Amino acid sequence: MKDSDQGMPVVLIDNTADPLATVVTVSFGNVLGQLLDTCEALRRLGLNINRADVTEGSPANRFYITDASTSEKIVKSEMIEQIRMTIINNMLTYHPEAADFLVEGQHIDMPGDHEADEKILGARVEPKVKTLVTVEQAGPSRSKVTIQTTDRPGLLVDIVRTMKDLSLNVISAEIDTVGPKAFDIIYCTYQGAPLSPSMTELVQNAVTYYLCRREVESAESY
Repeated sequence: MKDSDQGMPVVLIDNTADPLATVVTVSFGNVLGQLLDTCEALRRLGLNINRADVTEGSPANRFYITDASTSEKIVKSEMIEQIRMTIINNMLTYHPEAADFLVEGQHIDMPGDHEADEKILGARVEPKVKTLVTVEQAGPSRSKVTIQTTDRPGLLVDIVRTMKDLSLNVISAEIDTVGPKAFDIIYCTYQGAPLSPSMTELVQNAVTYYLCRREVESAESY
């Protein structure tokens, strides 16, 4: 996390840091209280908290979670997204000031956004975070797709669905939320191999197009 991100509400969901559990890191400056309620909210999703590294006043608290029915990591994008939104909504319940940093569906609009739209016919507000999609080979049999874009509810599910529409096999996904920015890392293969140059270009173009189209649709819905 960059120095400029300090003080931002942060939710990091990592499936690679621990071999047996999905690691969830939650922070909002130095004031994220009501951690027991966060634990209870995760349990209500059918999750086990195998371990928690929680320190009063700490800027970051870490939870090691598994599926209660299988005792395995959380791999479905729908459940990862549900975990993320549950934590964000819990954060907003006890820390409504966090909404000042967030955008789109889970939060308030930033002051002046609508006024800017109304001043000049046809003018659109620039997205909070510029969408960037990069692809690189990660080992002999898979590729790593890194996506930075403006956060919104359902983002990971939509990205994974777009990639599956391209016949990609999504192996694992990590989604990090830092204020208005979503930073997703997805490992995937195509026909059991890393993405070829032509497939890399297709993935970059398709994901970028989809995300930018959603941004335009959201702006025009105001």
